[in-house]
Amino acid sequence: MLTNANSFRRVAAGASLVLAPLCLLLGMAADPSEPGVEDPLVYAHNPGAVGVSATLLHYAWILWVPGVIGLVHLVRRKGVVLAHIAGVMAVLGLINFSALMISDFFDIVAYQMLPADQAEKLMQDAAQPAMIAAWQMPGMIGSFLGLVLVAVAYARAGRAGWWFPAGVLAGIIVWLFGASAWNLVLGLGGPVILLVVFGVVGVSMIRMRDEEWAATSA
Repeated sequence: MLTNANSFRRVAAGASLVLAPLCLLLGMAADPSEPGVEDPLVYAHNPGAVGVSATLLHYAWILWVPGVIGLVHLVRRKGVVLAHIAGVMAVLGLINFSALMISDFFDIVAYQMLPADQAEKLMQDAAQPAMIAAWQMPGMIGSFLGLVLVAVAYARAGRAGWWFPAGVLAGIIVWLFGASAWNLVLGLGGPVILLVVFGVVGVSMIRMRDEEWAATSA
């Protein structure tokens, strides 16, 4: 497969669409935070679990990149402008968002070495305007909005039903609401939805014929 450009790129993109939401689900499951309990010392007391969780979440965002590129590749003619704009937005957002996962490791050390109030102030002060404007906001908006719009372009091109963008939007909303509300069921439910919808598209891409992948029109 390494010598066949169409086969390798098609399978790599399809596998990424499966592995990315799977890493997101496993990363959320590995997070040691207790539902409904906001404990600032939980990361300091569970550095191993936090490290596993942050690493899995980092690779979730990174693995979505080749998957998004694969989705954009398959959108020809109808929806192509939207696919290109949304694809760039998603890729840049995902790369930015993955970089933010490193803050979890600083949380561990800060709360281990300093009193809780000092550690909290340190982490809050580290959120400089440049970091928020150039990393956090582009990462969150680009990732989530970009993924939804790429799915819309993919459906508009006739590559999947409208259940695909609807499922992506629902999965992101459920996950974000669950994570912000410290709700374990919703926090894991969102990634499950994303795993299902992206998994279906990813598997169909893996099973696709090389001729369809390489076709110049759809």
